[in-house]
Amino acid sequence: MQTSSNNTSHKLGETVGQVHKFGSASESLFRRVYRGLNRRSELEAALRHQSRLLQTQTQRNASLLRLQDQQQRALRTRANELERLHAVLGSMDEGIIALDLDGKVTMMNRAAQTMLGSKRAFWDGELGALFERYRGVRHIGAELSPLGESGELALNHRILRAQLVAIGDDKGDRLGSVIVLRDITHDALAQRLKDGFVSRIAKDMEAPISIMKLAGELLAGEPEDAAFNRLLLQKLLANVELLDRLLLELLDIAALNAGNLDVAREPLDVEDWLWSVINDLSAETAVRGIDLLVMTRGVSGLRVKGDDKRLGWALGHLIRNGAQFNRSGGYVAISSASGSIAGKAYAIVRVSDNGNGISAADLPHIFERFYRGKAATNDSEAMPPGLGQGLYVARGICEAHGGFIQAQSRWTVGSAFTMGLPLLQ
Repeated sequence: MQTSSNNTSHKLGETVGQVHKFGSASESLFRRVYRGLNRRSELEAALRHQSRLLQTQTQRNASLLRLQDQQQRALRTRANELERLHAVLGSMDEGIIALDLDGKVTMMNRAAQTMLGSKRAFWDGELGALFERYRGVRHIGAELSPLGESGELALNHRILRAQLVAIGDDKGDRLGSVIVLRDITHDALAQRLKDGFVSRIAKDMEAPISIMKLAGELLAGEPEDAAFNRLLLQKLLANVELLDRLLLELLDIAALNAGNLDVAREPLDVEDWLWSVINDLSAETAVRGIDLLVMTRGVSGLRVKGDDKRLGWALGHLIRNGAQFNRSGGYVAISSASGSIAGKAYAIVRVSDNGNGISAADLPHIFERFYRGKAATNDSEAMPPGLGQGLYVARGICEAHGGFIQAQSRWTVGSAFTMGLPLLQ
């Protein structure tokens, strides 16, 4: 029995020990499970926190992207506006120069570059002085404020006028400057030509009118029964003819400018017309010491249809030019022929001389209105007076008749003008 009781106690102890072990193991297990549950809760909380941070960062990134996109659109808009502004400024006829407060050129459009030739021309001339005069102005009271204007500036073979304009912010503080250049070459030259034209016409009229007045006074002072004074009458008629030619020239210039030059259409014998012009000019060229050489065998019996007076003026101008731009002892040769150009028959008159000639630079422009070539001659004499409208009128007269005038020349050697008029069939 004792043995049985011991066995029972021993089994009971083992059972209690096993229960204890199981309890310890369970405690450890539950402790680990509990700690795991706590860590999971912490992880979930951390994940939720990270999720909130990520969401916040995503929102911030989206906001930054929207802001960046807005800025890029604004930059593109500004770049497009600047591009359009540069295109507009670049296409302007006026020169535009933008400067900062220190006078540094920040922009110069194409027109300004053409007018100035270089940036150095800006500071070396009156433009730089114009800026310096107003450099100290810092407050202008408006976004745009004109500061000053230059007089006429001779730059790069042009006549310019400049205006300085200050640019300010909304508070009126000066940010920089703009200089606007206007090319007034044409206007200035036109005004000078107009003044010179009036002066020249007055001088051209002064001599014949004075002679006519003197001849008239002399004739009026003679007794009524005095012999006929042919010399004084010839002087009167010659100067009346001179005034008549001057008036015709002025009227033709006005008509050519208006594009409505009207010429008579009468049959003219070419040979008779040539000799009429030559005879009228023989005395004038002889006084200058110029010989007239004439060859008219090529146009005998030929006729043209035109205005005798105007065609005579045009040919006479070519002959006078050959005599005026020549030296004493020189010659003017007038030759004639008939020819065919593009299947059309022409009477061709050639006027050549051994005078001063025309420079290669001037030759392409001699038929332009009021063009005056190089002021130099073979013997260093002054260039004959005039405004340079004669060849312009002569060509206009020939073209009004369906004809032409062409020029060839060598500087210091001589010139040749070829005048063609359609033949009357």
